[in-house]
Amino acid sequence: MTRNSIILFFLLCSSFLFSQSSQDARDRSVELELVDEGGDFYLKWTADPNAPEYRVYQKELNDTSWGEPIAVLPGDATRFDDIELFPGTGKEFAVFKYEFDLIVKTVEVPAGADFVLEFADMFNIGLCCDFGFGFYRLTGCGEELAYGDDFGSSDITSFTVCDNGAPTETLTLSIKQDMFPQSTSYILREVATDSVYLTSGAPGTLIAQNPAYGYIYAGNRLPPVHNRGGIILLVEESVRLPISPEIDRLQLDLIRDGWKVYIETASMTESVTEIRTRIQSLHQEDPAINSLLIIGHVPVPYSGEIAPDTHFENHEGAWAADVYYGELNGTWTDEVVSNTTAQFDYNHNVPGDGRFDQDSIPTEVELAVGRVDFFDMPAFADSEIELLQKYFQKNHLYRNGFYDIPRRALIDDNFGNTFAAPAASAWRNFSTMFGEENINETDYFSTLATTSGYLWSYGCGSGSHISAEGIGSTQDFANFELNTIFTMLFGSQFGDWDNNNNFLRAPLASGLTLTNCWAGSPPWTFHHMSLGAPIGTSVLATQNSRSNGGVYLDNGPQLVHVALMGDPTLRMHIVFSPPSAFALPEDNEIKINWNPAGGSNIEGYNIYRATNQFGDYELLNDTPVDATTYTDFPPTTGTYFYLVRTVALETSASGTYLNLSPGTLASTEIILGTSLPDVSQNITLKPNPATEAFQLNFAFAPEDFQLEIYNVQGQKVYTDQVNAGSENIGITIPSDWSTGIYYVKIWNEDWSAVKKLIVE
Repeated sequence: MTRNSIILFFLLCSSFLFSQSSQDARDRSVELELVDEGGDFYLKWTADPNAPEYRVYQKELNDTSWGEPIAVLPGDATRFDDIELFPGTGKEFAVFKYEFDLIVKTVEVPAGADFVLEFADMFNIGLCCDFGFGFYRLTGCGEELAYGDDFGSSDITSFTVCDNGAPTETLTLSIKQDMFPQSTSYILREVATDSVYLTSGAPGTLIAQNPAYGYIYAGNRLPPVHNRGGIILLVEESVRLPISPEIDRLQLDLIRDGWKVYIETASMTESVTEIRTRIQSLHQEDPAINSLLIIGHVPVPYSGEIAPDTHFENHEGAWAADVYYGELNGTWTDEVVSNTTAQFDYNHNVPGDGRFDQDSIPTEVELAVGRVDFFDMPAFADSEIELLQKYFQKNHLYRNGFYDIPRRALIDDNFGNTFAAPAASAWRNFSTMFGEENINETDYFSTLATTSGYLWSYGCGSGSHISAEGIGSTQDFANFELNTIFTMLFGSQFGDWDNNNNFLRAPLASGLTLTNCWAGSPPWTFHHMSLGAPIGTSVLATQNSRSNGGVYLDNGPQLVHVALMGDPTLRMHIVFSPPSAFALPEDNEIKINWNPAGGSNIEGYNIYRATNQFGDYELLNDTPVDATTYTDFPPTTGTYFYLVRTVALETSASGTYLNLSPGTLASTEIILGTSLPDVSQNITLKPNPATEAFQLNFAFAPEDFQLEIYNVQGQKVYTDQVNAGSENIGITIPSDWSTGIYYVKIWNEDWSAVKKLIVE
């Protein structure tokens, strides 16, 4: 099938289904936000004149069940008031207008008559199991007369109604819907008279209202998260050396944000099972590892006999499945599926071909997996290496607050309620981030290319591997620089992303965008990010929607295609770091000094210590330090590394939390029980600022001394043993130094000094 015929098929189906329902994607959402009126909290949402009621649920963040509703409110309600949020606490809420309620129909039929019950599905997906754990059951005469779930396109059951002496018998039809209730139809008719006793109506008619809901994690001054866990940087070996400076900088950025980093290299010739085995071993050594960032074209796992875009006619088979690397305990087989009907060979799946059988994720996913992969993207003028370098440059700049992107969201919805209303993933998440007033419905490319930007964006439309109708194409991403950091896109074909110029991977090669996902089948869960969680938390919440108890919509197993393009450690809100910090030994203590950070709502600073620059950093202070100096008393002689992190009160439409900046690094060596005189005042450094060289001028005749120079991250960038024969010592500045502040540390066994140097 050609690209144009694929789009036409999708448009025809979309038009047909859209005509059957008045709901749109916004109607399928409950747009929740938290309001704080002087310590009195309530939830509010956008009014819906068609809502029958609102069921409110509440749970603790890590609970795996919502329990019973804590309130059932009338359909004209727009708020829920009964909320207690003490400082330092948070609660999670779900509000439903419509749930996956069981549909029950009863009918009186002639006793002893012959009947036929026929179920049909226009997408060949039945009621189970790709898009929900649905089923139907017909009972009567004290027995089950018909049952079906994974029936594909149709299921027909003939039966004879019992005759117990009464003229009629009661039959009961129970239906649990899936995510596509408008694709399923049924009819119950008597054979002899052809009389219809039950029917859903024509195909495309809703057998029940679609689920409509929203989630929010509401917080009141939630405490800061000091340690984020561990992450594996899995780098394809052919790009490892060319982008080694970017990987080193990323490693430091991650450490500064509370991560412990492991770097692994993978070859294109390795099997996916070999790579997963190494990941499993690392996780066994350190169970705190919870994330994986794939960099470059590391071999792509494929799995399943699925068509999450509903194109069973040409796209059913194995899809790209990076979740294989994050799910560490389940069984993956390559023995059963045999399907070669897909348009492209890479979707074909037969026993023993290295593609797995599993449609859905076998067990709970342990690692949040993200991928940055620009392999086979010729639409862009830059090479794969150059695109990787640019991505990690903007990643670094974003983390350190260089981009001032407005906290608002854009939605460009070209589907409405069709195909389970994919843009509902935008409406129900964006309200918790920014509030209703900061969500705009407008054109994706023209707006993001010409305005100051949107922190989040969403676009959906009929698709191909390289485009989405009403949104744009991969070539558009190559031609325009878009001002958005986090985005979601949805349409046919491109959710299966391992192919030439793929539209899901393209945003990461353009503009400021750092993450993207195929959001709509299934719906994605991002509301935790509103209170500081990294986007990897959203990956796991979405992929584990079944294994975690179904707390984020028990709509069936999450299929193996669910994937994040981009860095899973990224967060929404950036706090400025102190611009510089330095640690100075004095007697048996170390004084850490730093320059104050910019920004608002700063509550102080946290200081962390480690004995290894890449090691585990321990928080030293009990409460944020409101000064710009801190004295540490290290336990033993050695080299110590410190991070100074700004603590700021962050506010979103979900409440407040204490947010941490990336740490500013400082380090020093100390020998307990000794103290050297500080002669800094007797040494001058000039010129300062300096460009190519500077000179140390001593007010005394120095003896031989050790010289070290550190940048503002505390990294040693220069070292020398100086044989002093003069009171004036010249130092040439290396050409690869960047503009900024440096610290010159000089000492011998009799004295020590530290001087500040500005390089322009």
